[in-house]
Amino acid sequence: MKKINYLLIILGCLTQVMNAQVEVFTSDYIALTVPQHFYGEITHINDSLFQELKDVSGLKNDRTLLRSLPNIVSNVTVYEVEQNGDLKVLGIGISGKNKVYQVIYDYSQTQTLVWGSGENAESVLVGIGVRMVAKVKTKKAGINLSSPFGLTANTKKVEGSLEVRVTGISSSKINGIIPTTTDLSASSISVALQAVATIKSHIHDKETIITPQYLGYNKIDQTIKNENVNTQKIN
Repeated sequence: MKKINYLLIILGCLTQVMNAQVEVFTSDYIALTVPQHFYGEITHINDSLFQELKDVSGLKNDRTLLRSLPNIVSNVTVYEVEQNGDLKVLGIGISGKNKVYQVIYDYSQTQTLVWGSGENAESVLVGIGVRMVAKVKTKKAGINLSSPFGLTANTKKVEGSLEVRVTGISSSKINGIIPTTTDLSASSISVALQAVATIKSHIHDKETIITPQYLGYNKIDQTIKNENVNTQKIN
């Protein structure tokens, strides 16, 4: 009997943890809806594996740049599309009824840079990324948008489109893997996930061209400085 009670307690705790995770839609990283080409200096790891500040315009755009991008992030950013077309970052990934969202599922390899100083300083992510972008209109409330599997389970309750985007990574092989934009269905989500996994497997190919991009910024840093986060600010 005691073992059964302990098991029930453990299962109850696990349920609470899982429910808490459902409500968390993103890490600190907020993805820019449109990444920008990066101009400026990065911390470059040279052939001798020493760090040095280098302007990206003077670096070779091949796989050797990947060792200068040590931060690997997999996360999701959920934007609500307001009636005037503006985008608002959601604090949770649970949908309302008859709302329009843009959901960015991101895999990125970056380094963190600090731009500016004092009150004007901000933390940004520069690197490469592979992302799925779902443009969703929900027919009911309570759909978990923070996971593509949540969308898969609710394809009859949403409508929209899905696409795969590659940022800062290019090769003939990778370009041929990217699927065309399609409707939001269980099969299209499966195809998109497979495409993302395959593209990631070719990032280190010898022929792959790597071009660092400005991908996003740090939510905590921005929130501390200004409670009204401007998701579209780009230096």
